[in-house]
Amino acid sequence: MTEKKKWIAIAGLFVVTFVLMFFYARQMRQNRMQKDIAKEILRLHVVANSDSKKDQALKMEVKEAVVTYLRGVMQDAESVDEARIQIQKRLPEIEAVAKEKMQQKGYSYDADATLSSCYFPVKTYGDMIFPAGEYEALKVNLGKSAGKNWWCVMYPTLCFVDSTYQIVPGESKKKLKKCLTEEEYNSLLDGENGIETSSLFIEWIRNILFS
Repeated sequence: MTEKKKWIAIAGLFVVTFVLMFFYARQMRQNRMQKDIAKEILRLHVVANSDSKKDQALKMEVKEAVVTYLRGVMQDAESVDEARIQIQKRLPEIEAVAKEKMQQKGYSYDADATLSSCYFPVKTYGDMIFPAGEYEALKVNLGKSAGKNWWCVMYPTLCFVDSTYQIVPGESKKKLKKCLTEEEYNSLLDGENGIETSSLFIEWIRNILFS
């Protein structure tokens, strides 16, 4: 190996080491941020009986009924702890709301409502991106619960019956901002940029190693 190639190899090693350290520090920060955000919100998770068009459409009908039922309760909650208590004591009513809606549509599926910790992948909600991780959620399973799910942020109230929102309304963002630190809130708005930056770094490393 010539002296020039030797120094190129050493420089490349330093670059790769720096990038790996950068990603490790970034991942640690994201993990900490996700855990802090998760402490302040409750999510709603509705799982369809199957992936058939009819079951997926029914899931959306049930979602609207549950969101409508809980909207007043969530708006009056002063904290995530209060919201949790209110949901916990209403689980039988939530199941009844889901069953009633399904019966109205001609289905006899069972409904099971629980408040539990669930893993969520990265999720985009309007113009906000919620990091992957464990979140406490009101989970409503319909029938065999073998289909795709629908989700939203139940507390603070970011669930909308109208699913056409492309941008989370300003009033809803204000509610979320009150629950989070400025850094946590901004991370939800900057999440997409972070994902794009990560992709660029990965491509850069690939070019260095395999060019």
